[in-house]
Amino acid sequence: MHAHSKLGFVSGAHLLALSGQRLVGMMVRRKLPPLGALRAFECAARHLSFTRAGQELLVTQGAISRQVRVLEEFLGARVFVRLTRKIALTEEGARYFERIGRALDDVEVATQDLRGDSRRHVMRISVLPTISSFWLMPRLAAFSQDQLNADVRIINSIEPVDFQAKATDLAIRVGRVPGEEYDASHPRIEMDMVTDWRGVQSDLLFPDILVPVCSPALLQEIGPLNSIDDLSRHRLIHVTTRRHAWHDWLSAHGSAIDPDQNALHFGHFFMAMEAARSGKGIAIVPTVLVRHYEAVRDVVFPFRPDIRSAGNYHLLFHESRAADPHVNLFRQWLVREASKEREREMGW
Repeated sequence: MHAHSKLGFVSGAHLLALSGQRLVGMMVRRKLPPLGALRAFECAARHLSFTRAGQELLVTQGAISRQVRVLEEFLGARVFVRLTRKIALTEEGARYFERIGRALDDVEVATQDLRGDSRRHVMRISVLPTISSFWLMPRLAAFSQDQLNADVRIINSIEPVDFQAKATDLAIRVGRVPGEEYDASHPRIEMDMVTDWRGVQSDLLFPDILVPVCSPALLQEIGPLNSIDDLSRHRLIHVTTRRHAWHDWLSAHGSAIDPDQNALHFGHFFMAMEAARSGKGIAIVPTVLVRHYEAVRDVVFPFRPDIRSAGNYHLLFHESRAADPHVNLFRQWLVREASKEREREMGW
């Protein structure tokens, strides 16, 4: 029997054509992780909290933690670093969350379209993972999403933002915008903020200023740091996304120390700070991160943060979204929060 097209049914011929297109895919079973574990991971990564993920999904914090471990066992990789009172995405976890988040967004949109439901506006914000964990997420709870009348989705990523793809409404990145000039002595920031600057506008958030961080026990064991050159007696901890940070900071202070001798390397600043706190060496970290580090009382700063990097933290958006009321309301709130951060920087 053939279905009548006016009733919205698919004809037999059309169904056969669709089946033919999917035949190859049907012959191979999808290698998907448990969907419950995937949902728990996406929610925990979005909130950077097992507790808040449990509240959203109406389960306990422990249930979220168990589901995440199921996923990690399936993947054969850790997706979170579990800190004392918070979690942070690993490098692998951040990349996985970025792609899984987009995939689940597509599933949600397709489902809502099929059901014909009215949808709240979804605003997607791409954020550097450590800035997301240490600075943005603790503040986001105070931002009224009901006032915005939109759902805010955080995408943790270090990749250059492609605003032309229209998958991101706003982004927080660190670097220099076109027209910014810096002296060659300023520590480099080699991260590309966007794939294409055409039509991209920015709001200044706060400066990037590096400061050495270490455990007080390390100084007691090896000796105090009375001058920059005393760093030669210590192991220096590097972050792969800012591989020249130590070299440039030392050069700016007139030191010829080789920072790569007996060095340690980590993928994210929070890993570097944890290593420094445990006495493995001395890390160099942006002040905006270390100020909000939960174990800040366990570390010391042997030198003052006195040199700005060749770039700042910016809120980026495309000019096509400049008149969007959701974007503007969020921009105004975030710029106010950033101004408070700049005031704290002045009182360091």
